[in-house]
Amino acid sequence: MPALAKSREPSKRASSLSLREQIRSAARDLFAREGFESVSMRRIGAAVGCSPMAMYRHYANKEELLVSICEETFGEMIRRIDAGREKPGTPIEKLRRCIRTIIDFHLTHPNHYKVTFMTEIPPGPTAERRLAVGQPALDRLRRGIRECAEASGREIDLEMTTQIVRVSMYGLVSALIVTGKVYPWKDPERLKTELIATVTRQFE
Repeated sequence: MPALAKSREPSKRASSLSLREQIRSAARDLFAREGFESVSMRRIGAAVGCSPMAMYRHYANKEELLVSICEETFGEMIRRIDAGREKPGTPIEKLRRCIRTIIDFHLTHPNHYKVTFMTEIPPGPTAERRLAVGQPALDRLRRGIRECAEASGREIDLEMTTQIVRVSMYGLVSALIVTGKVYPWKDPERLKTELIATVTRQFE
């Protein structure tokens, strides 16, 4: 009997993890479609098919769910950025690859983007946690810009340059996600390529 009890334990953990992921996935889709403020924990639980008590065993509240979605978003994006950095190339090639990776990730994961970047939350602990979760990705972008400046011998305002690149990236992503189906963008791929070339041209 003890051996049987032990054999069941891993399946319990797997089931628990699976439910946690299901809750997060349902919340992400609902937040993106209906808005963070409009969705209740009970609504998320109903979408997954679990009781409120089961919901609260995994997430204390919506704010914790939001942070978990942000962690998932940035975690996967960082994994892809790091994989790109391992490939050979000059500093400017690596920076352009990093920017393209970020843009492509968001365009292929629009709900992750909407919830992580377009959810309005007031200043406070949740906003601070969301900012902290995204910091490692920002650090990688900033590092790429710094390496390009050093390689090209250019003196730059690193923080301002990083912010310009971010505004350009997220402006494009937001435009394509929000209006991509209604506005006749001529050539989104070319638009992306030209934007990346424009924001990095000073390092050529």
